Amino acid sequence: MTSVGFSFLVRGACLMFMSLGILAGCASFGRGVTEALLGTQQTEAEDTRLCTVDGEAFPGIAPVLERQAADPVSAGNPDRITTKLVYVHGIGDHQPGHSGELLRSLADTLQLSVRADLAKRIVLAPPNEPARAYGEVNIIRMTDTQRRRELLFYELTWNPITYEDKAAIDFDKAVIYSAQRAAVNKRFRLFANSVLPDPLAFIGNRGADIRGSVGQALCWALSARWQDLDALTVGVRCENSPVYGERAAADELVIVTHSLGSRAAVDALQNAARNLDLPPEGADRGAQFAADLKAKQITLFMLSNQLPLLESGQPPQTVTGSGDDYCGPDAPRADGRFLEELDMVAFTDPNDLMSYPIPQTWARDYLDSRLCSNVRNVTINIAHVRRLPVLGDFADPMTAHSGYNTDRRVMEIMAHGIGNAGTSELVLERCSWVEVDPLLN
Repeated sequence: MTSVGFSFLVRGACLMFMSLGILAGCASFGRGVTEALLGTQQTEAEDTRLCTVDGEAFPGIAPVLERQAADPVSAGNPDRITTKLVYVHGIGDHQPGHSGELLRSLADTLQLSVRADLAKRIVLAPPNEPARAYGEVNIIRMTDTQRRRELLFYELTWNPITYEDKAAIDFDKAVIYSAQRAAVNKRFRLFANSVLPDPLAFIGNRGADIRGSVGQALCWALSARWQDLDALTVGVRCENSPVYGERAAADELVIVTHSLGSRAAVDALQNAARNLDLPPEGADRGAQFAADLKAKQITLFMLSNQLPLLESGQPPQTVTGSGDDYCGPDAPRADGRFLEELDMVAFTDPNDLMSYPIPQTWARDYLDSRLCSNVRNVTINIAHVRRLPVLGDFADPMTAHSGYNTDRRVMEIMAHGIGNAGTSELVLERCSWVEVDPLLN
C-alpha cells in the first residue's frame, strides 16, 4: 500500500468518528501518523491561506484592557475595572490547565507577561445536590510589566459532569477486549471512548448540567473581584455568594469557546434571557444584576463554531426575529432585553467538517432576540491546503478543527479586531474584510 493510501485509511477512521460529532481530539491522534506520510508535501513558500472577516468593525480585547491603564494595579484600587475572559472547552477529556496553549498565545499577543504565582479555584456547585459533579473554574491573573492592564482568565472545566457516563464503558479497556484489536484500531477505540459520550450526554440528560456549569462560570466572572475570591471555593453557588452580581456593571466580559462549547455558552445566555419571563425570586440583588446586564456589551469568540449543527433537536427560542423591538437606543421594548449587545465572532475553517458560519438570517431566526446579537464571521484556513498526487487538494480536517490556539491571525483578530486604528499589520496583510453596514438595509 502506498503512503498516501495508508494515510487515507488512518484519516478515514477519523472521518467515521467525525460523522458522529466527535471530531475534537482527533488531531492529536491522527496527526502524528499522517504528517509523517504527508511530509513530502511541503507547505507553500508564501502562506496564502484564506482569511476573510465578514461583518461590522470591532475593536478586540486590547482596547478594553487599555481602559484600565490610567488606574494601575499597583495603586491598589479595589474597585478598578477588570477584564474577565471565560474559556469554555469542547468535548473530550480535559484536565485543569487544558487552556494553557491558548492562554500563552493570547497573553503573548496582548503583551501580558506577568501573572500571579497561584491560580484560584472554584469547585462549582449544582442546584439541590451539592455532591454532584458540576465542573470547576480555575482563575489566572495576568498583567503587563507596568501593572496597568489586567486580565482574569477563567478556565472552565465542565467535563467531570460526563465522567459517570464514560465510566459505563470503562470495562472496554480490559485486556480481554483490547488485546483483540490491532494497534491502530485500539488507539481509535480509546479515543472514541473518551469523546463519544460527551455529545450524547449533552443532547441527553447532562445538557442542563453542562449549560448550568457555564452559567455559573459566567456568573462568578461578573460577580467577584480577584480580592473577593478565596484560594479555594467549594459548595457555594454564585447567586448565594455575598458578591453576587456586584461586578456586572463595572467589569468587562469576554467569552471564548471551542467546538461544542459555543453551543453550551450561547444556551447558557439564552437560558438567562428566558428566565427574565419568570417572576423574580426575592433578592433585589438579582433585579440589579439583570438591570446591569441590560446595559452591558459582551464579546463572544467561537473557535470552530458549532451553533447551527447543534441546533438540531433543540426546542426553539420563544423570542426570535424581533431584534428591532429589543435592541438599540430607541427600541420600544429595550427594558425586556437581556444584553445591550452580544458581539459574536464565529471562526470557521471551511475544511473543518464540523464547524459552520452563522448567516445573519440564521441568527435572526434561531437566536433569542433579547441577546441583541451582532454576528461577524471569520472564514479562515487553519490547516494548509496541500496537493496530493492523483487525489488533488487536501486539507487536514483535524487541524482545521483544533489548530486555532497557535494561529497568529486568530490571536491578532481576537486581540485587536478589524476595521479600527489598532488592527494589526498581520491581519491587514493576511486577511480581507467585507464590511457590513446595517444602515444600508
